[in-house]
Amino acid sequence: MAKHLISGSAGFVGSNLARTLLKNGHQVVGVDNFSCGFRKNMEDFYNHPNFTFYKQDIRDIAPSEVSYDAVWHLAARGELYFCRDHIDEAIDVNIKGTLKMLDFAKSANAQHFYFADTSAEYDNIKGEENYPTAEKDAPNINTPMGYYAITKMAASQFIRSYGETNGIGTTLFRYTNIYGPSMNLKRDIPPVVGSFTNRMFDGEIPIIYGTGRKRRDFLHIDDLNDFHYASFENRQDKTDSQTYNAGCGKNYEILEIRRLVYNACMKRYDGTPSGILYKPEQPNEAEITQADISKAKEDWGWEPKLSIEEGIDRTVESLWQLRVKNNA
Repeated sequence: MAKHLISGSAGFVGSNLARTLLKNGHQVVGVDNFSCGFRKNMEDFYNHPNFTFYKQDIRDIAPSEVSYDAVWHLAARGELYFCRDHIDEAIDVNIKGTLKMLDFAKSANAQHFYFADTSAEYDNIKGEENYPTAEKDAPNINTPMGYYAITKMAASQFIRSYGETNGIGTTLFRYTNIYGPSMNLKRDIPPVVGSFTNRMFDGEIPIIYGTGRKRRDFLHIDDLNDFHYASFENRQDKTDSQTYNAGCGKNYEILEIRRLVYNACMKRYDGTPSGILYKPEQPNEAEITQADISKAKEDWGWEPKLSIEEGIDRTVESLWQLRVKNNA
């Protein structure tokens, strides 16, 4: 049984990671300040005998007095528009907060440091012929333009350097669009699958920014849970630094995602509206995301299992059952 610390444990991805590690017999300590996470995400395992939670801002975390086998640093200000409008806060959390977590890992004698990077690092790569993107495609002559992606790129470079200097193995995950039950729908611009679903169940037409022709790579949270555990099983004893894309390896137009969500909602709610509300495009958004996931396949034997249709249907069903429960 290994001992893990997860920053951002009350978030969508962090709570799922904690649940996965606990299910596999590990000891987990969670840290979150609830700026983007929610206590309800941890309700089903909060009292688990192998789980301990501390309400804590990563910028204030003190050196550890106990040892950890692994530190998973998922806490961040990850909303693109928040980072654009509050760049000082984004730098403080995403870069300086990462440095605090690295110091924590060193004090805890952690063998490995896992980091939630982002596929937004590829946002300045133009042209369909350059997709799917491999881990080596950025940063090099291609560097990101969005403020959020820039903070993540800087944090990633610090992690690689810090790990090499201090003998800590590091693994960085470049997530694409992760979706599924318990995703954060309270953002100013929520993730599209959840946003479309909630608006349709409310009898409101979904919002699309731009034409809806942008293409995105989507990965269901169940597949990401398997990805994370595969990384632990294959990377925990390694002392080098590696980056892995976490996506499905395909991409879909936002209009196609709306169609799939609409069909799934119609199976459960006859009043699902069929229209679309178009709004102006948001700045510094990539036209395309599509991850080359061959590295994780070759190194770990991992690949996603859920189709986009099944993943969306599972997500819509979960949000529908939540409404049924709340209205009971």
